Amino acid sequence: MLDPLFIDKLKKTTIFVIVFTLIFVVFFSTLSYTLPFVLAFIIALWTKPLSNFLQKKLKVSNALSAILSTILVFSLLGILVSAVLYKITNEARLLLTKVPELETIRSYVDLYLNELSRFFGQLDPALAEKAYPQLTSMLSGTLDITVSILNTIITFVVGLPIALMIAFITFLATYFFSKDMPNIVEKFYSIFSFKGKEQMHSILKEGSVMIAGYFKAYAIVVFLTFLETFIGFSILGIDYALILSILSAVFDILPIVGTIVVYIPLVLYNLYLGNTIVAVGLIILYIVVTLARQIIEPKLVSTSLDIHPVMILAAIFIGLKAYGFLGMIFLIALMVAYKILAKVRIL
Repeated sequence: MLDPLFIDKLKKTTIFVIVFTLIFVVFFSTLSYTLPFVLAFIIALWTKPLSNFLQKKLKVSNALSAILSTILVFSLLGILVSAVLYKITNEARLLLTKVPELETIRSYVDLYLNELSRFFGQLDPALAEKAYPQLTSMLSGTLDITVSILNTIITFVVGLPIALMIAFITFLATYFFSKDMPNIVEKFYSIFSFKGKEQMHSILKEGSVMIAGYFKAYAIVVFLTFLETFIGFSILGIDYALILSILSAVFDILPIVGTIVVYIPLVLYNLYLGNTIVAVGLIILYIVVTLARQIIEPKLVSTSLDIHPVMILAAIFIGLKAYGFLGMIFLIALMVAYKILAKVRIL
């Protein structure tokens, strides 16, 4: 017979997994409607120390310190986002005008295969014939995704009135959350018993540390991909280095595709132009960026979350295979939540 303690823990774990899954599904299925308020609450929590600092130093009321901290943070974010969007939009428009048509890409592929055939001398024509449709399909798909993202960037900028409305709602919600944060916290804790308050405080403390560490880890991984690509592209003299580096970082987050979606067209384009050294440099840069990510990501994430690297690797692989990027987030979040509850001895 099984140990009663094991059975009890198994029951608790099963209930936890079911409840967590339901919360996760509800949260992400309604995120398109609640996004401004979720962002507002996160920003309000983030600016709480600043609001408290202003309240003490300037000897002002909670409402005034909340509005001052909210205006300051949103002003800084507005300046930063405006500068980045201006640069990205200009480069995206210029890049879109120079993205080759599908027939041009096919000519690149034909030329590339012909060069390979002439160089090796013994390339089987049947092999080239089989490889051609697959390579063309992959490149055309890459082009479609790239153009779609560039168009999305421009559409977002063109549709700024909607974005400004969302930003305005987020601004107002941030102010109200920041002003009423003490009351929100007090009402939240009031539903628990004395022991429950202590446990919930421990859960929130551990959770904030681990979640902050998780986002910090992935932010570092994505930023390193962007930085390595941007520096490499700048050294190699690639046009539109900024927008292409940002695209590489975005694709690096997405499952399956990865940075190769940006690198392959650039390699083929430079081979077509006869820039062999640049093409070889791009291949070396891609290998360096990929190896760095594969080495850094599991170690960095596992260290920040205090979870074994094998578990992180399993979550990444199983999550991506099962349900893509969202599946990976679910499994990692599940492990983080379990780790938090285990630390406070609830599970």
